[in-house]
Amino acid sequence: MQRLTLFLSVCSVSLVSLAAGPSVRTVPPLMGDHQTIWLACGQIYSGELKLMQASQVTIRTAGTCGKATLTPAVPVSSWSRDPHQPQIWVAAFPSRPLQFQLDDALITEAHHPNDPQHWLKGQRSSALQLKADLPNHDLSDATIVWRANEWLIQTRAIANYHAGQLALQPGDDDGFGLPTDAEFYLEGKRWMLDSPGEWAWQNGLLSVWPADGQSPEGRAWATVATRAIDARGSRDVAIIGVRIAGAVIGVDGSGSDNLQIRDTDILNSGEEALLLGSGAQVQRVSVQGSRQHGLRADQDAKGIVVSDSRFIDIGMLGMPRRSKGAIVFERAQSVVVERNQISHAAYLGIRVFRNARVSDNLIERVCLRLADCAGIYTFARDRQRLNTVIERNQIKHLAGRSAYGIYLDDFANGVRVEGNHLENNGGGIELHNGLDNDIIANRFIKNRHEQMLFNETAPFASIVGNRVHDNVFIGTKDVPVYRLWSRHGSAYVGRFADFSGNDYTNPPNPFAEVAGIGMLDISGWRARMADTRDSSTPMSARPPKLKR
Repeated sequence: MQRLTLFLSVCSVSLVSLAAGPSVRTVPPLMGDHQTIWLACGQIYSGELKLMQASQVTIRTAGTCGKATLTPAVPVSSWSRDPHQPQIWVAAFPSRPLQFQLDDALITEAHHPNDPQHWLKGQRSSALQLKADLPNHDLSDATIVWRANEWLIQTRAIANYHAGQLALQPGDDDGFGLPTDAEFYLEGKRWMLDSPGEWAWQNGLLSVWPADGQSPEGRAWATVATRAIDARGSRDVAIIGVRIAGAVIGVDGSGSDNLQIRDTDILNSGEEALLLGSGAQVQRVSVQGSRQHGLRADQDAKGIVVSDSRFIDIGMLGMPRRSKGAIVFERAQSVVVERNQISHAAYLGIRVFRNARVSDNLIERVCLRLADCAGIYTFARDRQRLNTVIERNQIKHLAGRSAYGIYLDDFANGVRVEGNHLENNGGGIELHNGLDNDIIANRFIKNRHEQMLFNETAPFASIVGNRVHDNVFIGTKDVPVYRLWSRHGSAYVGRFADFSGNDYTNPPNPFAEVAGIGMLDISGWRARMADTRDSSTPMSARPPKLKR
């Protein structure tokens, strides 16, 4: 079939100097399948680009003056100072925005209290009520955000606040409701607007306190639609060389087949930058900033490749919210994640499931806001073999006590962890009820609490048949190489793994902590675990190195 090419005229404009004038255009409509839509370089297009059910459509930038920008945000104009608070500017706006942006910066919705490290405290009265002492009764239709677990933050709309009781509107909490003693913050009311860099909407009026004190005129944008590109259910759509900004979801490709996204920048996403279906290819994409997640996929998706891309500040915009991670494949299978860079994320770096390969990624400074976390995470709650490979990744400087470079969770089995560099994390590797995994030729360097944790919490003996071979452990004198914990005491720890060929450079005196036994030095460890073929064993007596 003949391909139709649409050319949209070229106009140069800087994103930093947005104006509510003729330089901002409406996104073009889809004219049919089998076409290429050329967007003008440097131009800004406002609205949702609708590619639902489209087939063989390509979106590209024409010209060399900079990537075209797609945004679901609209300019906000006619600002004036609040006569009672001259540092605050106000403008009429018909409805509450999904998010708000000045220039290139996403501005935080007004909240109480201001400090992301210090939250309010309350006591659960019922499933929908929280007893708390609050400074203002104007809370109807505001939002409460609370810590439901160390790895989970939940949100809910507020019904009202009366007589010291905060009433929540009904909602779905995924089985994690209000805890007995709740830590929380509030957002979304005008009285909470008390610091630079915040906005609020109430009664048809949008208010903002610019951090620079200048008028928002010509540089203020409010997001009123969810997606920048809606490619749900599409087939063979390609998005190449564009810029996406200020969307709740940058590209929604859920239910799609063979979506391609290349050489594209995605900035300041409200929920996530990318949602993918089967066969998606993500190459050389830069994701900068999100309030929650980075990239996710349909639960039944298969055959996705994410390569040579960057994910920065994922889940780090504004106050803490729920985050699933930077690159997240909860149930998607047969995915490849290779040569990506991930830094400064609230939760997980990379999560994969079955028949996956995770290779040559650099992951630094993740787990910054949520705990029970990892640089690379997988699990097998169904106890079926994962057949997943995690190889040659560098994972460094993760935050928190329970942040592991690699986390094999919930009966993970059939995973090959080889040639990874794990440095200065809470721990190097955790196996939680894991079995029949290969931990081979990795480098563990100065992880802060232990190099490896075997954590058996199942009501039956679950950790068995792992192989820990040819690894290098470089630690500090007070940090054990191994911790072997089991709810069953010492009865089964001898089955946890076969240890051989490992290099224990300057082994610490508290070498290993073993359930039911206590702390062992390296001699006691060798005697109990038959780990005698290590770096102190003559080379002639050691097995050959495994080939990679």
